[in-house]
Order: sequence, then structure tokens, then C-alpha cells
Amino acid sequence: MTTQAKPIHEESTYQLLVESEEKERGLIEAFVYLLLMLATVATIWQFSRQPVTFPEIGIVHAEKIAASTQS
Repeated sequence: MTTQAKPIHEESTYQLLVESEEKERGLIEAFVYLLLMLATVATIWQFSRQPVTFPEIGIVHAEKIAASTQS
């Protein structure tokens, strides 16, 4: 009479994590990522709508400074 050993079933740590993943948490994470992306797009859109003003440079700027110091 021979005894048959039961095969040892070993799972990797990754496999255990994948199997134990909470389904609700995945949905909440997807929602949070969506909110982060929307906030990023809204921020970029807000800054793109603001006017950008550059100071005058060159000789004209230097003449204005010289004129204001002589007065």
C-alpha cells in the first residue's frame, strides 16, 4: 500500500495580494484618480486663461528709467 502525498499548494506574495484586493477600494481609487485628473485640467485651463504681461526690455526701458531718475 502506497500513500500519496497531497501536492503542496504555494502561492506567491503577489498572487495573495491580487486575490485579496478589495473591489470597492479599486472603485474608490479610480474615482480619486479621476478627480485628480479633472483638478489638473482645471488648473491648467485656469492658468491658460490668465493674461501674461512682460515688462518692456531694451533701450526703451532704459530710457524710461533714465527719465524717471532725472525728474
